[in-house]
Amino acid sequence: MASEGNYFMKKTGWRRTRAFTLIELLVVIGIIGILAGLLLPVLARAKRKAAQVTCINNLKQLGLGMQMYVDDNGNTFPGIASRAYKFHAEDWIYWRDTNAEPRSVWEKSPILTAVPGFQKPSMRCPLDTSDTDRQIMTPDDGNGIYPFSYSFNGYGLNNNQNPPVNLGMSSVIDVDSNGTTNKYLFKEGAVRNPGNKIMLAEEPGRLKECDNQSAVIYDGRWIPSGFNGSAGDPLTIRHGGRADVTFADGHVTAVTPDFGVQTNNNLASAP
Repeated sequence: MASEGNYFMKKTGWRRTRAFTLIELLVVIGIIGILAGLLLPVLARAKRKAAQVTCINNLKQLGLGMQMYVDDNGNTFPGIASRAYKFHAEDWIYWRDTNAEPRSVWEKSPILTAVPGFQKPSMRCPLDTSDTDRQIMTPDDGNGIYPFSYSFNGYGLNNNQNPPVNLGMSSVIDVDSNGTTNKYLFKEGAVRNPGNKIMLAEEPGRLKECDNQSAVIYDGRWIPSGFNGSAGDPLTIRHGGRADVTFADGHVTAVTPDFGVQTNNNLASAP
């Protein structure tokens, strides 16, 4: 019988296999953990880079819509869309969450309707994922939060002059105490060195997305630092310490917050 068993084993090629030891299993698990530790940061960076590409594309399309609006409206920039002013049809983006103003939904705002084709740009960076800080820091004025990531350069009016002078880049439509509507338009030709002037800015949606951690985006107007003694609106740092911005000539790039606060990069009339 024994010889028959040995014969069967030789014919079938059956061999006794050795199981992994605990130490060998731990070594394999350790190697897998090391590889995962190396790969996960790479994948995370790739994901963030893909999100930034989408953000840049949003701003390129918004820049195109802005240029088409300007061309169709006597070389005049659209309205400021600021919380400080009431709604006006000329506002570049419709955002107020109120029934008190005769506005359309945000997709009907003049810049988005100017973009050719059916694919409208998103108004939100893919990395701008939370409204928690917006809800905490938004003024209780009935307008609601500003739900988007991008804003339009708006120094607004220099009230030290009579009549007030619009420093740009957005137009300002204001209603005075007598109910009179005054329009302070800003023309494209007034922009000096447009390749170096920020037109559309990407502001932080969360406190941790800005250097000073003191402000989040709260309306459609980006106020550069220092205007009328104001601290201004910071640029976000969500893209590796930088913000995506559209310049007045239409090109888009990522810049640091320090770049944004420099007057020659944001004041339309500066050299």
